[in-house]
Order: sequence, then structure tokens, then C-alpha cells
Amino acid sequence: MNNTPLLLACCAAFVGCAAPAADPNIAEPLGRCSYINSFSDDAECRDYYGSNWTLEAMQDQCAAPVPGSDPGLFEADLGCDRAAILGECRVDEGTVDASVIVFPGEDPEGCSGANIGCGFAGGEFVPSAVCGGVDPVQPTDYVPFEPPVQVCVDPLPGEPAGMSEDGQVCTWEAISGSTEEGRHFADYASCEPIFTQRPYWSAAVEADTPEDDPRYDDAAWQEDFDWITGQVEASACICCHSSELAPSGPSGWFLEAEGLWVDTLDDDGMAMLAGWIDSTAFGAYEPEDNNGFERIITGLPSTDPERTRAFFEGELARRGVSESDFADAAPFGGPLADQLVFEPEACADSSGVDAAGTVRWAGGAARYLYVLEADAMNPGVPPNLDLPDGTLWRVDVPPENDAIPSGVAYGSTPEGTVRVAPLLGEAQPLLAGERYYLYVLFDVAQPLTRCLFTAP
Repeated sequence: MNNTPLLLACCAAFVGCAAPAADPNIAEPLGRCSYINSFSDDAECRDYYGSNWTLEAMQDQCAAPVPGSDPGLFEADLGCDRAAILGECRVDEGTVDASVIVFPGEDPEGCSGANIGCGFAGGEFVPSAVCGGVDPVQPTDYVPFEPPVQVCVDPLPGEPAGMSEDGQVCTWEAISGSTEEGRHFADYASCEPIFTQRPYWSAAVEADTPEDDPRYDDAAWQEDFDWITGQVEASACICCHSSELAPSGPSGWFLEAEGLWVDTLDDDGMAMLAGWIDSTAFGAYEPEDNNGFERIITGLPSTDPERTRAFFEGELARRGVSESDFADAAPFGGPLADQLVFEPEACADSSGVDAAGTVRWAGGAARYLYVLEADAMNPGVPPNLDLPDGTLWRVDVPPENDAIPSGVAYGSTPEGTVRVAPLLGEAQPLLAGERYYLYVLFDVAQPLTRCLFTAP
């Protein structure tokens, strides 16, 4: 499986690289960070422009430019080399946090990945002459987001019958899915779809638990610890947080760590699992549809969220931190969280639905296409955020089919797509003079066009 474009997109969510200064008082970059992207194994560079970038802030960011990457080389008062680049991604332009991602290279095949990565970061991609300003085409090795599918199988030998009417165990193959309590997710569902549903990165963290840690001899704590471990094992979280299942090593914390695996969690990660930091953007099932597991109160799917919260709150208190310490923490989800709070503006150029009923957008071929009421919420991830109230028409491209180009008929079901809304009947006609919301994605979490248009 090659998810380079998706991984590149993930990187773009954490780094940034160069163009006209966003702050009018800063005409030249304050510094640059050169590093090797751990996902693509390519050299990249980041320029810092906004006035919020102090010397210490730039050095700190460059010390960990991408999750799992080695520290970059920071150089003050220098800008990235642009002698041979695919393009630039202008991130937070016009703000005090402005920066620019520079994508080095001379091979046009890299243009699509750079464009997708920039869109994932919420930036504006400015192609070089190599990329020619042409809409990107889908890479031949790109693996699209696989929508969740519920799989039902017989229980393993020696295990009790499942909770379904025929005794099978039914599990959603989704990042927010869980199998039945007391079972192991990987025994009843595949992790392969999970790796398409979230940016995967490898960076194992050691627990560093002292041998004389009092928790080893605390029977009540050990009972809760074993229970929490079982909650993780039953959830899709295990796919990325197990050294045995993650394809290139675990993502940060992992259950097989020597010592106590909870010590591999950083404070922010533990606060998210405790529900102190919002992780709504990752999506959630209703407990009755997810084997009794819910993910509303806590970030970890749980059959007893209050017990889960209490366990992680106890660990956070042991570290000397409290919920108030995370009052200003940004919601988890990176571009997924940004997507939920995005504020659309008027469509530019020809984007929208024209008098002939043709839907047009910019940025290239799409896998998800929405027309919504103007005041509808931004679509997010399945299962609970991808069909907001006010969705008038939506078509999806299944993972096995090619993305569709701009220029399809509103309300239709283009060849190779599946209509999701409305499921029955005709799409609601658009009223002349009324505003509507066009929302087009290259893939989940990778927007192409999001803007308001007025029906002719």
C-alpha cells in the first residue's frame, strides 16, 4: 500500500513553506527549517513569515517539523531555496502565524501530491512552472479513504457467541469502531481500511517507568489498568498503537512498551483520551451501533466512559497537570478539526451551479461532491459528521473507481459514483437568486472547493 499523497497531506498539516509575507511588516522570511519528511522521505523546507514566529518558536517547531521525523536544521534570516521546486503552499496567509511549505523537485509526477498536501493543510497551492498550474490528476498508486463497513464473523474457537441474533460478532471497520468488549479488534476486523482513514505515522515512545513505581503493587490501579488495556484492544485504536499491528511501528504510544504503556502517552494525548481536549472531528458511533462503546465523553471508545475518564484523570493528576491546563488547547484532528469550523466565502471564477445545472469546481478531480443549503454545517468524517442537515445532493466515488472531473449535472448520479443524498427521488431544485454551499473534496479531509454560490 502506498499512501504517499495522504501522508504528504498529513505532513502539510503540521508544517508549512514561502511566498509574499503574510504580515505587511515582514517582507522577508524570519528563518527557514530544512528537514527530511518522515512520510515521503523527501527533503522539504519551511519559511516563517508571521510576526508570531519568535526565534524560540521557530527553533521549537524545527526541532520536530513532522511527527516521527528527525529534527530539522533551523537557520535564522534565511529563506528556502527555490531553484527547483514543484510549488509553494501558503499557509495562514495574512495572519501572524503565516508560513510557507516549499516542495522541492523537478518531476511533474510529484505535482499532485504537493497540491493535495497543501489542500489538506488548508493552504493555497501555487505551482511552479514544472507543475504548470494544471489541475492535478489522481496518482496511480494513491489509496483512497475506505468508507466504514460492518463485518460479521463467527467468534474465535473457545470464545462465547457474539451479540448478534445469529451469534456472530459484528464490528465496524472504522477508526471510531470497536468490537465486542473482551475481544480483540484485529481478530474480528481488518486494520487495512483504518490506515486509509487517518494519517499514519511511526514514532515509538518508550515508557521509562521506574522499576519501583508504586502502581505495580497497587491492586486497584492494576485492575483499572487491565480494563483500560482491554478497552484499547477492542477498539480500532489498536491498529496504530500496537507494535505488532502498525505496519512500520506504532504511532507514539503503544501497548507493548516495556513498563506501563500509559507512560508512553504525552500530556496532550492523555488529556484527549480523558475528554479534556475535544476530539469531535474524529467522528463517533452511537453506543448501540458500536457494541456498547461510545466516544463522546472521552477520546477513547469505552463501555464505561466515566471509569475511563477517572483513570486518565488520575494519571494526569499524577503528572501534576489539571484540566484547566488544557483550556486553550486546540481540538484534536488537525485539518479534520479545521474543516468543521471553516467559514466559506463567495465562489470565485465559474465554481458553482450554472444556468444549465452544471456543477463546476476548481482544483481537480473529486471523490465527494456536495451541494448544501447555505447555512449548513461543514461535512466531516463518517459515521456522524459526513451528512449534515441541509445536504441537498451528495455523490461519492467508491474507492475502486476513479475520481470525477468538474462539469457534472446537479442532481445526477455520474457514472462510477454512488448517490448518498437524496437516497430516493429527485434532488431539491435550486431556486434562482438563492445562495447555496458547494463543497467538493478530493478525498475525505482533502477539500478542493468550498464556497457559496447564487443559483442563476
